[in-house]
Amino acid sequence: MTIISAFKHGFSRVSHTKRMVLFAWFVNVVITLPLALPVLSQLDGYLRNTVMDEKVLQRMDVTWANSYRADMENSEFLRTLDYSVFGYAPFVNHLEMQMNGTFIKTLGGFLYDFFFRWEINKTSTSLLFLLSLLYVCVNSFLSGAFIGVYSKEYPFSFTEFLSEGARYFGKFFRIMLVALLVYFLFFNLVVDWINNDIARWTQAEASETVPYTYYMIRNVIVLFLFSFLSMIFDYARVRMVMDDRTSSLAAAAAGTKFAMTNARSTYGLYLLLCLVGFVLMALYAIIEKVTPQDSYWPLLFLFVLQQCYMLARLGLKAAFYACQTGLYQTISFERHLKNAGAPIATPNM
Repeated sequence: MTIISAFKHGFSRVSHTKRMVLFAWFVNVVITLPLALPVLSQLDGYLRNTVMDEKVLQRMDVTWANSYRADMENSEFLRTLDYSVFGYAPFVNHLEMQMNGTFIKTLGGFLYDFFFRWEINKTSTSLLFLLSLLYVCVNSFLSGAFIGVYSKEYPFSFTEFLSEGARYFGKFFRIMLVALLVYFLFFNLVVDWINNDIARWTQAEASETVPYTYYMIRNVIVLFLFSFLSMIFDYARVRMVMDDRTSSLAAAAAGTKFAMTNARSTYGLYLLLCLVGFVLMALYAIIEKVTPQDSYWPLLFLFVLQQCYMLARLGLKAAFYACQTGLYQTISFERHLKNAGAPIATPNM
């Protein structure tokens, strides 16, 4: 019952922060513009006055995309382009990179060289990587702003939302560094160990079905462990705000303790919110699949649909913070009443 009440309460809080979610969407658009505009300009110059102009408008051609990659292999912007962005393939196209923690390892190596060797690893400083690093910093600001306002029971203004983000940015950035270290160790020690063992176990197999099955099992294990770690650091952020902590390590330990002690409620709520995300993903994929992409107006419709989908995802991210903050408040309140020997009554949600 606690899960459902926290779920309803969280989405109710998000419905009162629509301006904040819209602001988060706007910030994400601004971050992607330095990448999107040069890519569009380069594509326009490559396609203009060619026979592929109309064909590519009707449907993305894989052969043309590979030829474009070969002709523009020295372009930094090209490395950020994947023809799958024109369909719903991005949801699954780079799953292997995610399962191996490619970005986490790259970011971890970059920060290690920067803080401990006092040098910048130029192999990591692509435009896409730097924008991703900027996104991590922006996410620290936005998460602090959302949790800061969701922890309050009184109405708040947009100015207060921004001030909460600035107030907790440094603390949440330190939590992000702790989380990055944990994720880095997880992918380098646990995931790489699993990958090496799968390669060793299946090297004599004649059929590709056996290693494929092993890797699918690996994906399930990695997703479960990574999601649990992600949930723990969500509660570390919540406890940083609710307990007014200053130490990121103490907040991470407190978040771990709370998530593990109340694992059924915390992870049950996390899975319920993830289910909402999968429903959004499926709806977008279905609509994209049945929409013709051979003229201007359907393409414009899909562009608007994509932005609505991104807005919904940011709203869901805000719901994660609101629901988890509400769950922590409810469980803490009930525990306080129990320790005080008073009758337990659920706080007004």
